[in-house]
Amino acid sequence: MIRLPGLVLLALNIGLIAVLVAHALRRKFDDSDRGVGNVVRLPKPHPPSLRRVAAFVVLSLGGSVVLNSIRTPDLSTAYRWVIGRAVTSVVPLPGVVADYATHLRPVIPVSFLAFTVALALCVKASPLRRLLIVLHAPLAIFASITADTALGVVGIELNLPLGPFPLISILMHYGVAYVMAMRLALTTYLLPRPTQVPIRREGDTFDTVITIVSLAAVSVFVAAGAAYVVSLIGDDPVAYTFLLLAIPVYLKFGLYIMLSILRVVGRRRLPQPGPNPPPVDVIGPAFNEETNIVAWVHSVDRAAAAYGGPVHLILCDDGSTDDTRRLAEEAMARATALQGTVIAGSHTGKATALNLALTRCTADYVVRHDTDCELHPNVLRYSIPWFQSDRRIGLVGAFMLPKFPFHTWVDRMRALELAAGFGLPRLAYAVVDMQPCVPGNYTAVRRKAALEIGGWPEGMLGEDIDFTCSLARIGYRAVYDRRIWAYEDVPESLAQLRLQRRRWSQGSIYNFARFVPLAAGSAGPRFWFAEFFKGARRIVQPMQFAAYLFALQGALLQPDNRQNLVHLLAFFVLAKLPMLLVTVCALFYRKLWRSLLWWPLFLGFVIVKRLANVEALLLLRTRPVRPVWRRAHRAVPNPDIAWPVLAPRYLTNGDV
Repeated sequence: MIRLPGLVLLALNIGLIAVLVAHALRRKFDDSDRGVGNVVRLPKPHPPSLRRVAAFVVLSLGGSVVLNSIRTPDLSTAYRWVIGRAVTSVVPLPGVVADYATHLRPVIPVSFLAFTVALALCVKASPLRRLLIVLHAPLAIFASITADTALGVVGIELNLPLGPFPLISILMHYGVAYVMAMRLALTTYLLPRPTQVPIRREGDTFDTVITIVSLAAVSVFVAAGAAYVVSLIGDDPVAYTFLLLAIPVYLKFGLYIMLSILRVVGRRRLPQPGPNPPPVDVIGPAFNEETNIVAWVHSVDRAAAAYGGPVHLILCDDGSTDDTRRLAEEAMARATALQGTVIAGSHTGKATALNLALTRCTADYVVRHDTDCELHPNVLRYSIPWFQSDRRIGLVGAFMLPKFPFHTWVDRMRALELAAGFGLPRLAYAVVDMQPCVPGNYTAVRRKAALEIGGWPEGMLGEDIDFTCSLARIGYRAVYDRRIWAYEDVPESLAQLRLQRRRWSQGSIYNFARFVPLAAGSAGPRFWFAEFFKGARRIVQPMQFAAYLFALQGALLQPDNRQNLVHLLAFFVLAKLPMLLVTVCALFYRKLWRSLLWWPLFLGFVIVKRLANVEALLLLRTRPVRPVWRRAHRAVPNPDIAWPVLAPRYLTNGDV
């Protein structure tokens, strides 16, 4: 028999947590961004600081050691005692409740505590802001207790078998940590305002249905597999914890497989080049690119020759102080299949240079291509027919590889990363138009659509994510074609890699804030699933770092260290197995199997990326603390105007 007062209190707790989370995700309080229209005005992040990263790692490690070594009171025992009292207040069955609570493992809530303390001590912020960061830990613990209480009440009242409940509890803790980390980021940092691009997307409900059904089916299979593994290994705390490594990977991999099956079943004919290719404009920004610019022009010229139609190359020299402009003009003069123009920018950012070049375009289709990259000869030939085959297609992306030949460790690690991230995932996500970003190193777009959203957002890290999502909001889809390839420049050193990944992480967080569904609305699974969790993952990864350190310390401090470490290694290999298979298939398909010999070093590459992600969080500017009753004053966009007109802002006196 359920006790009504306890049930009411549980419902009130759930409601309170929902209100606190929804308030943050709606972002009605935030007036950090002072930009207008397609311009973001925020202070730049703080300068790089390896000392802060090192301090975060040391504090996380030290915190995990301290929390693992506490025996009076024992944190796990105290947590279970609270859960037992809370569940008993609703379901008065002490024996059954005790059996349920005994196997719960509060690894993630305690790790979140270590994470918030380390973040508060290492981030640049006022003392009051640091305190508010730390207060997210008791909020997360309270939410985890509430979730475990609700789980126990439902399971006991419905007479469900309690065996899988510890695993379900860990997954719920993971979800709570995701939500609380998102809340922490949205309330702590100076972030761009929610996008003002209106949602005019229609006719894509089927994408949402397919995504939900696929996620549900994959979740059932993965949960069944995880439960089977737990039944084999028994009550092992390290195994429970490191299942967290494997389960998200298998969920993603399973979703890729499901969508790929649908892609094969509903296979559409790939559009073929026609006899009269339409004109194309290729644009690119350049700042001091004298070492790459000649090869860039030459690669565009080869693609223009294979394309067969009129190609106009527009380079925006964004204030270069080297020979970029002279070398580009000479290379364009030698070109045989394109006409080239070099225009002068003002060195105010890549997006400004791109928008300036965009206003000079006259063709219906525009290709944005970074000048440190190169094109495969067939890219234009296979990109443009997609636009002609379906008026809903607004973006066409390319599969990327590092430039050949590979010389450095970073080249080879990036090849492994791209093989895993661009092959199966991009093609699978395209089935339901869910890819959150068509990277800026190659983007083919309808000029009319690009102008309608105001071009690329200025002052925005991760402008290619914003560009992709903005086009989706006004109704355009993005596609990938395995015949379309381009080659990117790769950082030459660990320092450059760290700089690149820090900016990528900060850009993902910016765009997460820009398109968070409760604040900006949702226009399909790209927003409520792919982009939402992609940006949230950047926020959660530092917390995961603390959780893994916590679990590793637990393994070392347990009596049977050898067995625990063996389990730890086994689950790490198990977690990486699906994407390793994808990588192997992709590399053999592209005849790059020699790169697999470097795979044992990939863990070091992953660690560098994770540390750069930690640095991204530590260096973002924090918000001043204001009373909650002071609402933000944000301009209300005119619903009759999609966006401020782009072109007049870039016209010079000679153009009028």
